[in-house]
Amino acid sequence: MDTAQEDAMIDAIAKGVSYSFRTPILRRPSDFGMAYEDVFFPAMDGVMLDGWYIPAGKGDKLIIVNHFIGANRYGYPGHLEPWTGQGGFEVNFIEAYKALHDAGYSVLAYDLRGHGHSAAGADNITGVGAIEWRDVIGSVRYAKERFPNAKVALHSQCMGCNSTFIAMEKHPEEFEHISCMIALQPLSAAPFIERALSDQGVENAVERFNERYSYYCSFRHTDSNAIARADKVTVPTMVVQVKDDMTTKPSDAQGIHDLLPNPDKKLLWIEGTPVRYEGYRYFSKNPAEMVAWYDAHL
Repeated sequence: MDTAQEDAMIDAIAKGVSYSFRTPILRRPSDFGMAYEDVFFPAMDGVMLDGWYIPAGKGDKLIIVNHFIGANRYGYPGHLEPWTGQGGFEVNFIEAYKALHDAGYSVLAYDLRGHGHSAAGADNITGVGAIEWRDVIGSVRYAKERFPNAKVALHSQCMGCNSTFIAMEKHPEEFEHISCMIALQPLSAAPFIERALSDQGVENAVERFNERYSYYCSFRHTDSNAIARADKVTVPTMVVQVKDDMTTKPSDAQGIHDLLPNPDKKLLWIEGTPVRYEGYRYFSKNPAEMVAWYDAHL
């Protein structure tokens, strides 16, 4: 590639991760035999978030679920145009909710700002966690106020997981009652940039990416790095990652896991695919490890 081609690629990637985009909520819990309630609550800064509450069992065990960029509380319509570029298949979180529900866990699943039916926030700018951490705290506060006697766990995914890490760094007091977490594919910028740019021969990729990224959203790539905040995640945590994910490198998930200070931790590799989005639907197809983790901690 010549310099102009490199600049165009850097610009496209930087712009692509600077803005949220909405995809349709195609399925509902009732489609899978579960009663549910439409709920809404404010993020820490007042942005209104929409979600579902799916009651189960005695209502004394609750899993709070968020999602990756471009998804929503239902999942991701990757089987439909124009969203087929990440494997061409649907990611349906509700199948995982069904497994949790049947195991006695209530679920609070919500749309991050700028996604699903939640309000946009900063004109649909996304911080890949650097703004969305406020949504995480909003969800935790809502759950604590409405279900004060419930044991609560977090099921945080990609951008939603980065958001959770940042929220824990900024306001650890908000998470003192959280029993555990599943951290599904948290992401740090450096290996992402290396995969997308440096490994393609682009020189000074980090600096050039950072310049365009700041141009679009005012953030820097370090503002949402998961690995830089892993030592602030004190709850028992299972990190889950597609091992051969072409978006990042195994050293990221491994490094995050190794930095977690709580010795009650686990690293679950998803093998046999390079497609990141297979990780997002892993527990919908293989719920046993997810349920076992929550059973051991709630």
